[in-house]
Amino acid sequence: MCTLSFLPAEGGFHLLMNRDEQRSRPLAMPPDIRQCDAFRALYPSEHGGGTWIGINERGLTIALINWYSRRQLAATPAFSRGAIIPKLLTAESPRDVEILMRALPIGQLNPFRLVVISARERSIEEFRSDTASLEKVCFAWERHHWFSSGFDEPEAIQRRAKTCANEPDHSGDAPLTRLRHLHRSHEPEMGPFSICMHREDACTVSYTEITATETLATISYHDRSPCEERMPRTYTLPFDIP
Repeated sequence: MCTLSFLPAEGGFHLLMNRDEQRSRPLAMPPDIRQCDAFRALYPSEHGGGTWIGINERGLTIALINWYSRRQLAATPAFSRGAIIPKLLTAESPRDVEILMRALPIGQLNPFRLVVISARERSIEEFRSDTASLEKVCFAWERHHWFSSGFDEPEAIQRRAKTCANEPDHSGDAPLTRLRHLHRSHEPEMGPFSICMHREDACTVSYTEITATETLATISYHDRSPCEERMPRTYTLPFDIP
């Protein structure tokens, strides 16, 4: 259950993510710099070490959302989908990511969609795994949104896409400001289909914003629903790009 938004910027991009989870799930750990084989990476994490979004010092950014509308495994998965991104952040390029993706035991992992962004190559790739096959889809270097939900995913995708399409045109606001407003949005009403999601058993538990320039990655992290007023904490990772 998540909303992921991409926005290109001069010399880089912004990636915004609402993470929706059960209210009973333990609070995740804030972003930190971690070693992923040869590269340093910056990402928030579960207590077990997995993550849903991250960036490495080569500027390679990866985010994962669950794919609830595809058949879930009856047996226990081989390992948590949260372990995928730390493994992929060992890669230097999108091509290396794809090689690692093709080696994953997708038949033993619940369905997921994984977005790979490279500012250096100005590329956006999405890998879709339904446990039976792995499909790659490429997108133009322009604004884009991805949605997932464990509560009627097709309806959630349709309604959230409509909210984005009907975004108020405040000509005085910068595109990033308008996008931040969207991630705090309760349109059409506060509930399971709003981008800032609220249900009795689940809600948007955190907001992560990655800004990548030519030399630096910055992660702003808010460990609450984005509609709750609180200054996010900011973390940085200098790039090491030859």
